Amino acid sequence: MVRDWIQRNAVASYVLLTYGITWSLAIVLALSYHGVISLQIPFALHYILPYGPMLSALIVTWLRGGTQSLHDLLGRMSKWRIRPVWIIIALFSVWVFYIASALMMVAMGQPWPDLSIFGQVMYLPYLTFFGAWALWIFTYGIGEETGWRGYLLPHIQTRYSAFVSSLIVAIIWAGWHAPMFLYNENLMSLGPIGTVFWTIGLMFGSVLLTWIYNNTEGSILMTAIWHGTFNTFSAAAGQAASVPSGIISMLVMVVVVLVVIIYRPKNLSHLERQQATD
Repeated sequence: MVRDWIQRNAVASYVLLTYGITWSLAIVLALSYHGVISLQIPFALHYILPYGPMLSALIVTWLRGGTQSLHDLLGRMSKWRIRPVWIIIALFSVWVFYIASALMMVAMGQPWPDLSIFGQVMYLPYLTFFGAWALWIFTYGIGEETGWRGYLLPHIQTRYSAFVSSLIVAIIWAGWHAPMFLYNENLMSLGPIGTVFWTIGLMFGSVLLTWIYNNTEGSILMTAIWHGTFNTFSAAAGQAASVPSGIISMLVMVVVVLVVIIYRPKNLSHLERQQATD
């Protein structure tokens, strides 16, 4: 009965399972943060949450398509044989945004933002820049991207354009974060207006990641690298990183506008958009 429902509801079943897995832990962290429960829980478990989308993708893919579909998903998680330009974009485009933001800061009379400021993340000791980079890629990068782009996006793109699909994914993605606003001080500090702008920023990010995913013919690995690199520069703890991260986010928005104009909303690619076949 449950398996039949999952077969008929590829998107709904995935979203419900993803929310259920992630929220079950995130709500416990929120209750602990507000002292509702006395259980001492290490908030470093925050970095386990992104495996909810990945685990859900693996489970629902297997239930709907068996081992062959699961093998395909795992293959896209490690897909690196793509056109070299897209490897360069995944690896280095955020670095270009960082350098541009640093030059803008210097032009405004501020010091060059040292890479070391991005090595401090919430709930963990200082990691150094490259330690934080690895953390973000292997948690929120591969964890989220396996779910949002690897599973959810191709299923939605069977019915809608790449651009509209990106916005739908972004709304689901934003909702997935909801319990984190109850304990994550970076998110809590946004306030209502800031949360609206954060959601808009997520929509821009979703479009850009769809652009990478469709142009790499479904490489989850490349979207994970870009996502993790962006988080390294945009989600560091501490006030020192706030200015460059804000500039980087604005530069991403500018690029997304150009992407939509050049690649067109239907596919956000000169290739056909990636669509689920199950």
